Amino acid sequence: MSSAKPSRIVFPPRGAFFETLKQRTEQYFQEAGLRQTGNWRLYLKTLVSVGLMLGSYVSLVWWVEHWWSALVAAFLLVQGFVLVAFNVMHDGAHGSYSRKRWVNFLAGSAMDLLGSSQTLWKQKHNLLHHTYTNIDGKDDDIAIGSLMRLSPSQPWRPWHRLQHWYAPVLYSMLSLYLLAFSDFHKIITNRIGDTRMQPRAAWELPWFLAAKLFYFGYALVIPMLFHPVWQVLLCFVGVHLLFGLTLSLVFQLAHTVQGADFPLPDAQSGKLPAEWAELQVRTTADFAPRSWLATFYMGGLNFQVEHHLFHKISHIHYPALRRIVQKTCEEFSVPYLCFPSVRAALRAHFGFLRSMGQRPQAAV
Repeated sequence: MSSAKPSRIVFPPRGAFFETLKQRTEQYFQEAGLRQTGNWRLYLKTLVSVGLMLGSYVSLVWWVEHWWSALVAAFLLVQGFVLVAFNVMHDGAHGSYSRKRWVNFLAGSAMDLLGSSQTLWKQKHNLLHHTYTNIDGKDDDIAIGSLMRLSPSQPWRPWHRLQHWYAPVLYSMLSLYLLAFSDFHKIITNRIGDTRMQPRAAWELPWFLAAKLFYFGYALVIPMLFHPVWQVLLCFVGVHLLFGLTLSLVFQLAHTVQGADFPLPDAQSGKLPAEWAELQVRTTADFAPRSWLATFYMGGLNFQVEHHLFHKISHIHYPALRRIVQKTCEEFSVPYLCFPSVRAALRAHFGFLRSMGQRPQAAV
């Protein structure tokens, strides 16, 4: 049974925990003489990511001659999409890619290049998810209707017993769902879940429509000029199924895992049980912190605790910030959840899905 949801959610005043974190983080950057935004390492990753995406796209449309070479090019195209999304778009949309706003906008616009919308992402992800992490009714990332149960406060349905089996199928549809339905639904209804969207600038709707036309033009129309329609559609769907699965799994490993909290506001006052920063730590998990490959591939999203606390700081700094965050959490007795590997995080996620799929016991 779901709990009553107050119309307004209130965070307690921020206390010494976050103030100490901020002070120590600022001191680290001052002593190291570093900017909090990206540097040459991020720009090099951008060149590699964009180069892989463009090179594999050109190969897929104009150069491949056999089915196996098309499979290789399509697989590499997905990897290019993933690297751009995690390493370029994500920092840009958060304003942490550069100190220049236009550079951040350009990097964040990779979201439009990949078929979705930077404008909608900022409202859905930056505002709602980063503010109300794992809060049912506010965090759209855990709202999949009745298809899955991703919070203890969500209603249980009999088919949830199997959700740890069919979850990958739903996850794989993420990018197709965004580009073909969800983005348009949000624009038309002007809502994200139960939350009304903030006012948009006059240019944003034309930009949204133009970006969609551009995307479908290069992703479908141009390839159809050189290849049979059925082959293009098959490749298009296949690329997005793998892309959607990769995106979904990485984001799910950070929040919907065993050990993460799902805070409930007071039914009358709407007040949450802890301040914002503490809830960010309690609702979030790091994983594979010592894996260079995971950090490179996922754009530092395996350091999700650090990202949620300091989303205006580029992901290239997260490994260093982890030591500060971990030490401060120990001092303030704030639980810090970290899985040693991607495999361990996957086990924790699918274990969580399995537990959420069990019928809740009736309250006594």
